[in-house]
Amino acid sequence: MTRRHFLALLLLCLVSPRSFASTPQPPQWILVTAPAFRAALEPLCDHRRAEGMKVVLIETTKVLTPPDILALDSKRLAERVHRLARMHDGRTYVLLVGAVEAGNLEEPAKKVLPCLAGTAGRMTDQPTDNGFGCLDESLLPTVAVGRFPARSVEEVERMVWKTLAYECNTEPGDWRQRITVLAGVPAFTPLVDRLIETMAMSRFGKLDPRWTVRALYHNESSRFCVPDAQLHARSLQYIREGQALTLYLGHSWAKGLYAPTARFLDREDWATLKIERGPGIFATFGCNGCQLWGPDGEGYGVSAMRNPFGPVAVIGSHGICFAAMCQLGADGMLETVGAGRFPERVADVFLKVKQGIAHGKMDALSFRLLDAADGDSKIPQDEQRQEHLEMFLLLGDPALRIPRAAHEIKLSTAAMLTPGSPIVVQGELPAALTECRIKLTLERPLTSVPAGLQPLPADSAPERQQVMLVNHERANQFVLQSQEFTVIDRRFQVQLWLPDGAPQYPRLLVRAYAVSGKQEAQGVTILEAPASGPAK
Repeated sequence: MTRRHFLALLLLCLVSPRSFASTPQPPQWILVTAPAFRAALEPLCDHRRAEGMKVVLIETTKVLTPPDILALDSKRLAERVHRLARMHDGRTYVLLVGAVEAGNLEEPAKKVLPCLAGTAGRMTDQPTDNGFGCLDESLLPTVAVGRFPARSVEEVERMVWKTLAYECNTEPGDWRQRITVLAGVPAFTPLVDRLIETMAMSRFGKLDPRWTVRALYHNESSRFCVPDAQLHARSLQYIREGQALTLYLGHSWAKGLYAPTARFLDREDWATLKIERGPGIFATFGCNGCQLWGPDGEGYGVSAMRNPFGPVAVIGSHGICFAAMCQLGADGMLETVGAGRFPERVADVFLKVKQGIAHGKMDALSFRLLDAADGDSKIPQDEQRQEHLEMFLLLGDPALRIPRAAHEIKLSTAAMLTPGSPIVVQGELPAALTECRIKLTLERPLTSVPAGLQPLPADSAPERQQVMLVNHERANQFVLQSQEFTVIDRRFQVQLWLPDGAPQYPRLLVRAYAVSGKQEAQGVTILEAPASGPAK
């Protein structure tokens, strides 16, 4: 053998076989199901295969014995999932399908898929799916795990139908870029209440301007508040209109969202509400939102997931969660949408919640204030993080693909933000859209204060309720001026005006949304105020 041939052979031996792979392995979708639901899941299996995923099916009774299942012992099932995930050189998603306890089920061994037992603090021996996604000793999962909390074939069929309908929805809709925020009054102390609202607004101020947001905050000191008599109906109205994300911040219990003086949304609402278009993801950072069992029964998030016309995925807590940890989890989730749109799969949103809980930063003063108001000073912060990693779970398929507008509109402007002066907007549509209808809006920033807010009358007379409702409407009205028109040749030039008397905001947004058949596009550009202008 010549020296040249020897060196070539040595090089081949040293190079990993992966170096020769032309493409990465496709994602792996592990479906773990109780046998009674196997046939009902076939349409979803076919859909994941059509996406190019490697579909791996595990039936509980092929790994666990009936006594294991009835004793709620899933350790060997988790070991099987871990082994498959480690062997796969690519992304893995895990969907668990089955009831979490026998209850009054007929043939429970064929319908129950037990959770794992929690190990951290207050979650010790409590049900959790977190460990299915933890491939090492850490409680921070690297594999996203979700569950269809089904007790019957009919419930599985509804969740499968809801998932497929959402992913296959090609109808245009501005709901794809909308976030609905519901918040309950913290009811701690005025100082902590103000701190929480300030922290929340600072987070929302970092959102990409492509997002639109509407908010309802049940706190009379907030401009986003509505009268008690309107709280229930207005909350239902917002959710029924559709959105990419519904976010709840505040107190809750298994039976529903908490409001001390009015009806908010309860378990029955989440079980029966009907979202015609845009069911989206529901993330609740209230206590017991996704409680799997307990003194008050299942959480309202479980009801929402079983509702065929409700949210298509739910993120929430099995137990009593603390304010500081919820803030960290919400920060992690908002980080995923900060760039302007959701990632492709709900798994990424859920894992960001977990990463926020595990590694999110919070200054010592904020933690002490939040923990004193809604926490437990006897539980160290590190232990709280471990508890909440096991506490938060995903109901729904982690491989859920999140629909979004596929096309961008190029926008440019040249203007000074001066009331009464024209703002010339030039735009170019993507090639996929030719003749189409466009809505163009001039908007104030998300965290800005609208003009015309009125002080609340001191007493509780009808005038106070009316002023509160008017202020709420103004707080959620970000559009200062709009135009609608038709474009024929993909390019357009339009003038907008900042209304006389409008506050001089530090910046304004110009937003364009276009629809042509089943194609849609959007674009946003920011107008900065002159450096010498006052800020609001």
